[in-house]
Amino acid sequence: MSIKKEDLQKLQSQQVYNELGMAPKWRIQSVKMDKAICIPYYDARDVQIVLDYVCGQADWCNEPLNIGGKLYMQIGINIEGEGWVYKSDVGTESNIEKVKGEASDAMKRAAVMWGIFRNVYATGTKVLPASGKFAMTKNGKVLYTGDQLTAYCNGMNTEQGNLLSIYSSFKSQFESNPKAKKLLSDLSEFLKSIKE
Repeated sequence: MSIKKEDLQKLQSQQVYNELGMAPKWRIQSVKMDKAICIPYYDARDVQIVLDYVCGQADWCNEPLNIGGKLYMQIGINIEGEGWVYKSDVGTESNIEKVKGEASDAMKRAAVMWGIFRNVYATGTKVLPASGKFAMTKNGKVLYTGDQLTAYCNGMNTEQGNLLSIYSSFKSQFESNPKAKKLLSDLSEFLKSIKE
């Protein structure tokens, strides 16, 4: 098996991310004075989920490369009529787990070369009030966890956020019922279109 060349566009499709119930996660990049600078991100597991969904588990792979003492990750996709095509990028060490963080970063960067989650860069940053090292809502509620920050930054008080919350709460039921999952995705797209 292999993936059709025109299906590669799905790797960067917001509709695919919606079908998978994926929205960016958020973390604090820095706190300066009383402001928290928050940035969106996806993790390496999210990349794997998108590749499995679009390509199928057998038609993509990843391999680490050591080039000049730097860790690169290449992601290969088996494309119909072309065979295996690879794209790669380098990772940087993380402050927590250096090697694992570097491999994860390289994987995410290689995925962006394929267009996966490239849209996250257009999201931009959010500046929130801060209390110590934590971000706060505009009403002064402290966001202690990454999940709280993510929910707030993704706008859980909006229609899109509410739909994501519904999907997250009933994920296994939506996964076993593709028709319901598609209806939720279509509703999400519709709400987005009428607000634009």
